[in-house]
Amino acid sequence: MDATAPAQARAMSAEAAVVRRFVHRHGPFAWAHAAAPGVAGARTWHYWWHAHLLHAFSDAQQHRPDPRRARLLRELHRGITLRTLGRWTTPFYDDVAWMTLALQRYDVGDRRLDRLVRRLDEAIDPDVGTLPWAVGSSLYNAPATSPTAIALASTARRGTAVDLDAWVAATLDDPRTGLVRDGIEHGVVRSELWTYNQGVAIGSALALAETAPDADSRDAHLARAAGLVDAVERWCAADEGLFPAAGGGDGGLFAGILARYLAEATIRFADDRTSEEHLAVSRRAQRLVRVNADALWRGRRGDLFPADPRRAARAEGDDLDLSVQLGAWITLEADVAASAITS
Repeated sequence: MDATAPAQARAMSAEAAVVRRFVHRHGPFAWAHAAAPGVAGARTWHYWWHAHLLHAFSDAQQHRPDPRRARLLRELHRGITLRTLGRWTTPFYDDVAWMTLALQRYDVGDRRLDRLVRRLDEAIDPDVGTLPWAVGSSLYNAPATSPTAIALASTARRGTAVDLDAWVAATLDDPRTGLVRDGIEHGVVRSELWTYNQGVAIGSALALAETAPDADSRDAHLARAAGLVDAVERWCAADEGLFPAAGGGDGGLFAGILARYLAEATIRFADDRTSEEHLAVSRRAQRLVRVNADALWRGRRGDLFPADPRRAARAEGDDLDLSVQLGAWITLEADVAASAITS
C-alpha cells in the first residue's frame, strides 16, 4: 500500500480548491486573484504569491504527474511573463529570490533564470555581507538572504551562498532560542520570530550540505539544519507542535514555507540510516509536518482552510486570502513528501 495515499488525497483536495477559487485562465495565460470574489482587492496580482503558486504546482506535479497540470503551469508562466512585461523581476529582492527558487523547482534552465540569479548576486552589499530586502532599503533580512543562499547553492556562486548562510547564523541567530530573527536595520536587530525564516534557514543549510565539496563541510551544514529543526520543535512544544500563525496577507504563506523545508529535512536526514541521530532528526521534522497538516485538515470547512490551525475555517476575513489557502496546500504537499519516509 502506498504510504502517501492519504496525504496525496488531502493535497489533491487543497490543490483543486485553490484552482477553483483563485486561478483564472485568459486564453493562453493564467494567473491567480489575491482573494475570494467579493473581498476588497480580490483581483490584485501578487508577484511573490505567484512564486509560491508555481512552486506548489511543481511539487504537485512531482507527486501526482498530470498533463492538465503541466498545461496550467505553462499558462501561469505565460501569465507572469505578461504581468512583469517579460522581466520576471521586481524591486524586492526577497521576492526575486522566491521566484528564482520556483523556477529552479520547475527546472527552467534558460536565460530568464540566469538573469534572476545574476540580479541576486549583484545586489549583495560587500560592506554588509548580504543583499537588502529591496532596492534602496536599509533592511537586511532572513527572507531575502536565505532564499538567495538556496538559489545560489547549486550554481557556480556556491561560495557566495556559504557566506550568506554564515551571515544569517552570525547576525540573526538568537543565542537564547536558536531560532532565526527577522533582520537588521541601521544596526538594530529586528527580533521578530517568523516561521518562514526558520524554514529557509533550514533549506539553506540543506542545500549547502547537498552541494558540499567534502564530508566535513557537509556535516557542518547538516549540524546547522538539525539544530534549527530542534529549535523549531522547542518553539512549538507548548502548542503540541503547531506552528505560530501569522494571519492573512503575506503571513498566510509563512507556515507552509516552514513545512516545505521541514519535509526536505525529513528526507535528507532519513537518507543516512547509519546514524540514529540523523534518523531522530528526520522523525522530529516529519512529526512537525504531520501535526500541522492534520490540524489544517481538521479545521477545514467545505474546501476552505483556516489561517490558524487551532480553529476551524471561516468564510470571512483572512481565510479568504489566496495566501492562506495556498499556504495550507503547501503544507499538505509537504506532508506528501514527508509521508514517503518510513522508520
